[in-house]
Amino acid sequence: MNLDNQPCTRAPREWGLDPLFWTSAKLFVGDLHAALPSSSASVFFVGNQHIVRGVEVVGIVVSVDTRSPKMTLYNVDDGTGVVLCVQFVAAEDQPSPALRQTYELGTTVRVEGRLTTFRGVRQVVIRASTPVAPDQEALGWLERLALRQFLQTAPFSTQD
Repeated sequence: MNLDNQPCTRAPREWGLDPLFWTSAKLFVGDLHAALPSSSASVFFVGNQHIVRGVEVVGIVVSVDTRSPKMTLYNVDDGTGVVLCVQFVAAEDQPSPALRQTYELGTTVRVEGRLTTFRGVRQVVIRASTPVAPDQEALGWLERLALRQFLQTAPFSTQD
């Protein structure tokens, strides 16, 4: 069951006051796909008018596609859906293969990055990723369920 997403009615200059704006929100993949895009900026609205830019997903790598030495595409499945995760490597990082983390199929990973839409496809541009133990996926579910309860509460307000 996805969140009942509503667009934010606050002025964009107040978006930074929402605590989720500056953090990586721990969301289910199904919630990433259901998030409402903003027409004026690269942010998304989840829950009751909360604003999200960065996300964290924990799931299993179900496909790996190395497009070039500078870009690898991962599809990560958390049980609620599959999201495309894009890893870019800067040119100065190329000589050292240790700086480039690659994952095999079936690896449980935690991916943190910026939620974007490219050519109509929702994706996460990876900022950081780490392999995790399979039991960490279950812990991730609990964290996401707790955040879902917060997202369904009243919207963040600057009024007293």
